Amino acid sequence: MSKLYTLDEKLLTGTPEIRIGDKCYPVDNRQKTVKKLMRLNLNEESDQMDEALKLAFGSGFKEIDAMDLPFPAYQKLFELVMAAVTGEEPEEIAARFQRKKDQ
Repeated sequence: MSKLYTLDEKLLTGTPEIRIGDKCYPVDNRQKTVKKLMRLNLNEESDQMDEALKLAFGSGFKEIDAMDLPFPAYQKLFELVMAAVTGEEPEEIAARFQRKKDQ
């Protein structure tokens, strides 16, 4: 069963997909892609976030980037991608980033 995450943090299905508006974007959670993601310095700096989203969404990234999302939504999208590729819950990822900000 696949997982579908939405920006309102509701888990809807079982393969990693993220819905933005009315469109669903598949998330590449293959081993090689996740290893590349983990090698990035994922500290929410915009360049690393862009690179992570490019890896995760592939050609769909151009469309998402063109949406020019507000930065808080972009951060949430990044957290959802990390949850989708690692199998963790979005709340766990958000808490981890919050701890990093507080340190």
